[in-house]
Amino acid sequence: MDLPIRVEIEELLGRYCDSVLRLDLDEFAATWCEHATWAIPGSGVISGRDAIVETFAEIRGGYLRCLQQVLNGMVEVLDDDRASARWQVRELQWRTDGTGSELLGVYHDELERSAAGWRFARRDFELIYDGPVAMPGRLRDSR
Repeated sequence: MDLPIRVEIEELLGRYCDSVLRLDLDEFAATWCEHATWAIPGSGVISGRDAIVETFAEIRGGYLRCLQQVLNGMVEVLDDDRASARWQVRELQWRTDGTGSELLGVYHDELERSAAGWRFARRDFELIYDGPVAMPGRLRDSR
């Protein structure tokens, strides 16, 4: 029995967030359509899964950890193979220089279903806040 489309899309989002936390490039790549685009502040619009993964690896390399929290979201099913979604997110970042920062923003997504399941066809990140955050605790390696 197939899961409802929203649950399938939430599973995709969960795999995406986990791949960001663990810097798992293979899992990160598996969340994107081959022809996808990713619009992020500072990098413009990146086109194609390979370029998206390369850009992600470069950016994420500046952090020991990045933990994304999905605060809430909405999914609109357009047809059996297309959907759009909007997710409010918070990201805590432990930088390699020992400082901490956080982002607050909104992902505007277009999704497509293929034989492999739902994938991001387009992700546009709307940055609302970016700034330092005190993280005096100990960062543990959970790998």
